[in-house]
Amino acid sequence: RGSGNGWDGAAVLGPGGGAAGGVCHGGCSRGDFDLEAVPHRLASRGYAVGQLDAEGRQAARQGGLRQVSEGQHLQETDDGLNWVSQRDKIAEEDEEPFQSRVQQMLFSKAHADYAVLHGYSDVSWYTKDQGATYARHSFGAMVEMKLHPTNPEWVLASKYEGEFPSRYLSLFVSVDFGKSWKKLSSNVFQFEWADPGAKGRQERTIYACVRKQDTQPKKTLTSWDPNIDFVVSHDFFGSSKVVVEHGNRFAVHPPYWFVAAMNPEEELEVKMWVSSDGGTSYQTSHFPYQLSERSYRVVDSKEGSVFVQVTHSQRDMVFANVYLSGEDGRMYSLTLRHVVKDFKGMSDFERVNGVDGVYIANTADTGAKPQFTLAGGLQAILGGQVDGMVPTKTSITFDKGGMWSPLKAPEKDSRGHRVDCDSKCSLHLNGKTSHRYGPVYSSPTSTGLIMATGNVGQHLHARADEVNTYFSRDAGRTWEEILKGSYIYEYGDHGALMVLADNTKATREVIYSWNEGLNWTHFEFWDHQIEVENIITEPTGASQIFIIYGRRHDKGVLMQLNFETLHERRCLGVESPGSDVSDYEEWTPSDALRSGKCLLGRKVTYTRRKRAARCFNGRDYDRKESEYACACARTDFECDFGYQLNSKKECERVPDMPLAGFGAPDDCSGSFTITRGYRKVPGDRCIGGEASMWEPSKRSCPGFGGTGTVILFVLASLAVVLGVFTYQRRKEQGMTMPWQSVGDAVDFLKEGGRSVFSSAASRGGYRGLGTEMLEDDDFGLGEDDDDAQVLGGSLADYALGTSSSSPAHAAPATNAGTAGAGPIDVAIDLINLDEG
Repeated sequence: RGSGNGWDGAAVLGPGGGAAGGVCHGGCSRGDFDLEAVPHRLASRGYAVGQLDAEGRQAARQGGLRQVSEGQHLQETDDGLNWVSQRDKIAEEDEEPFQSRVQQMLFSKAHADYAVLHGYSDVSWYTKDQGATYARHSFGAMVEMKLHPTNPEWVLASKYEGEFPSRYLSLFVSVDFGKSWKKLSSNVFQFEWADPGAKGRQERTIYACVRKQDTQPKKTLTSWDPNIDFVVSHDFFGSSKVVVEHGNRFAVHPPYWFVAAMNPEEELEVKMWVSSDGGTSYQTSHFPYQLSERSYRVVDSKEGSVFVQVTHSQRDMVFANVYLSGEDGRMYSLTLRHVVKDFKGMSDFERVNGVDGVYIANTADTGAKPQFTLAGGLQAILGGQVDGMVPTKTSITFDKGGMWSPLKAPEKDSRGHRVDCDSKCSLHLNGKTSHRYGPVYSSPTSTGLIMATGNVGQHLHARADEVNTYFSRDAGRTWEEILKGSYIYEYGDHGALMVLADNTKATREVIYSWNEGLNWTHFEFWDHQIEVENIITEPTGASQIFIIYGRRHDKGVLMQLNFETLHERRCLGVESPGSDVSDYEEWTPSDALRSGKCLLGRKVTYTRRKRAARCFNGRDYDRKESEYACACARTDFECDFGYQLNSKKECERVPDMPLAGFGAPDDCSGSFTITRGYRKVPGDRCIGGEASMWEPSKRSCPGFGGTGTVILFVLASLAVVLGVFTYQRRKEQGMTMPWQSVGDAVDFLKEGGRSVFSSAASRGGYRGLGTEMLEDDDFGLGEDDDDAQVLGGSLADYALGTSSSSPAHAAPATNAGTAGAGPIDVAIDLINLDEG
């Protein structure tokens, strides 16, 4: 948590390294962090804060382990007020300080008391009682460790074997919490425990990227390797099975699994394989452009779809395209071009937590002149930073990438002065690639609230004198400037409390507000100034206790800020929001591009504290919400696979897009659909309305499995009607019957009526009904010659609308290709070739 240098849940599938569980927001190195970002821990640059159990708040109050400074560890037992050094528990007598340095802390999901302090040297420390005691075990310098999701005693670890330059990573397992180890496999590049509760998994199931036996390694780790496969083993590698051949990297975003497989014909190109059933089966992903794919980053996988950032070229060092999948995670459509990213793959693409479907992103204005500066160039070369170099614009979507629009600039600044902003001007916000200023930040428990730093203008600026702090309480529809300058920020008490600190220079004070920025209070937390790096609180965001951390004279500083005794009373009236006696109100997020209060096809109403109410929610506050489905509109649909938005905001076919997949499938059975260029946004729940205008049209399969069956049915029905009519007419006229039984009638039909309808038909009449010739009106057609001609014309010509004998009274063809009404029209629609 925290808006400064925290972690997000993204995973990078690129050459030279595996997919980490999280990515640092700030300018951090691999050795500075706890790399394993799990839900029940707080993680930040230079520190890893918090051991929380599944319930969250209880363990937070009971205490937990903390990593501070360079490898030192403390334990707190009172929400961060008092700290106890752990070095005396893990260090031996006469041991040098570097020998007890810790590079990573791992906390068990299976048992809240289990944790591992992963050392830099050949020693690690294991605790089963939340740090009260430790067991010291030595097994060489391990590179990476993974704790089992359900068995707290089981640990996976990798370490180097062999002599330089032929060293390789091997995988080991411990089933007694680090006491002893067993080698599982050599040449392992990435590994992960499987979820034992998933289909087809066992407690010993492990996924890994492993080099084929008897193959030579690549000379560098910066390129893909065709000799590495993505494999699975259910018996600690007594046996294993290749799941994806050439699979070099993988990432897990439940229920999706992603594997980047190298193209053996082109070492810089990869293909992404996706599993939407928890890793049981995999299929290749499809993108709408015939472009090479060099690396991927899974940006978001919420609400039954996936945002993937794709790098198409080695030249795309600061840009990438972002695509959105359907529910199966396979078919991707372009949602945003030229999203800004840094050299590590981190991009300015941010989900607004707490409200579905809202995202904020920064894109490069490729039509503007680059802002090359000496400082910016040095940042890009030395630190992978592009501040001030790429003209950047900020946009927002309320329908999960279907439509993007600029951010509306505030009408006034924080001092009440009017903001001048013309039609080309908008609000632009800093993202994670801006390591100098606070990024866009929201919290799941602070519904609709967003804080960020940025500026008003035509592009995002990196000049400190133009950067201010902004706030939105309606999920990004409107914004206001709350403070001049750049600050770091955090929410508490379900969003009722906001705490900020200046992160551009050393300070001794924080600024806080109980009314969402209407008023601010300055508070000095220490006599000395520190360089604030972040402000954090426990993961639920319900607490009023914060930890502020930073540095003073190159040493880490931790401060506890406790606001629990500053408020006057508990908020009242949650059952009657909006009334004069209630401290609560109802709020409904909505799409800025559509009328009505609908978002992703539904109207969701949240109960939240009124902005000006002087009260607190409390840890046990349960936010109430109600939901109703909305009628479908254009904003509930996005461009389908193979389509893209044009200048008129309409979905049109991607140029040179192959036609494969747009007709009837090879295994067509019954019916199939033909896209109109749109598909419903994944997670959208709208019903009715304009849905029929955008949803795919349904077609029956070609051939006798679909169209042929209908045609035969129509012809058989006509034969039966004709037979019954003939029988009645002959009976009324006293003629002899051509059949005397049901069997005779069946034989009559099998013969196609040849025993009755002789070659006299070629003379314009019908023979076999007696010696008389029957005219058209004998069939009850009367003067309607057009309808009579239908029976003698070509059914195919009539269905396609090419016959000159088409009935004059037939209804005009619809967009779907149908013509007329009646039983034959079923076949007309089914064999229409115009729809492809």
